[in-house]
Amino acid sequence: MSVKDILKDKASSVLSIEEDRNVLEATQMMVGAKVGSLIVTFQGKLVGIFTERDLMRVVAKDHANLDKVKLKDVMTTQLTVAGPDEDVDDILNNMITKRFRHMPVLDGDKIIGLISIGDAVKTKLTRTQAEMSILREYMYGPH
Repeated sequence: MSVKDILKDKASSVLSIEEDRNVLEATQMMVGAKVGSLIVTFQGKLVGIFTERDLMRVVAKDHANLDKVKLKDVMTTQLTVAGPDEDVDDILNNMITKRFRHMPVLDGDKIIGLISIGDAVKTKLTRTQAEMSILREYMYGPH
């Protein structure tokens, strides 16, 4: 299964925010949408990601000024991105190895989605269950 298979099951819109917005605005947006991260853009292009972990770093350092701290100063900029045709196993392995939970998906330089480690695990589990069902039917016949 590929990343585009994961994206088919998700909402088509990608939540993003411009890098000159502040941490409080980003946090309110995340809470409102019940998500753990936002794509950060500059003139519509991907420049980073702001996650719950980034928020915790800001809160620990400067909790009184969340409305003054700009995302461009605290976002994660060292990103690993996925392409739509990448295999879910590779994505999952990358997330586990590098210890992050959200991965932007790009088609060229266009942002087409954001997948979480939960999305990847769910897809892998669904695929594994389908394979097990086929094997059971092969071994024992239809039930």
